[in-house]
Amino acid sequence: MFCVADDVGTEEALTNASEILSSALQTAYQCAEDPDSRQSPVIMALAQLIENAQALVDSVLERAFPTAG
Repeated sequence: MFCVADDVGTEEALTNASEILSSALQTAYQCAEDPDSRQSPVIMALAQLIENAQALVDSVLERAFPTAG
């Protein structure tokens, strides 16, 4: 079971969420590339949703915790 500790800060939580979404996106792309898969269009749609969520998380993270340079 996945639980978020009470002491996890916002920056750490958003960074981890972005990393999880990145892993999910890579998995979706790998699945979509399977030449035997009839689900590739669905998987690519899922990948787009993951990209959208990652863009939102990354945008909030950058606004709240800007990086130097």
